[in-house]
Amino acid sequence: MHKIPCCHFFSAVAVSLLLALPLGCSKSEEPQVKEKGRVEKMTDGAAETAVKKIRTPINKARATQKLGDDRLEEMDKALQKQ
Repeated sequence: MHKIPCCHFFSAVAVSLLLALPLGCSKSEEPQVKEKGRVEKMTDGAAETAVKKIRTPINKARATQKLGDDRLEEMDKALQKQ
């Protein structure tokens, strides 16, 4: 009868070591770099395209506004010289 508790003790120690082993081995010195999957790459590509399509008209409007402002400044300078 004394062998049964001893077997349970050693079994519990073995199971504890087996459960703790992956935790001890899981840390690595080098950071793991996760590669992007196909879906993430497609999503990033679509996002970049959307950003370009949104920013293009805004940038064109800013450039047009700057041209208009520059033209008004030139007209003001010309009027001041008269």
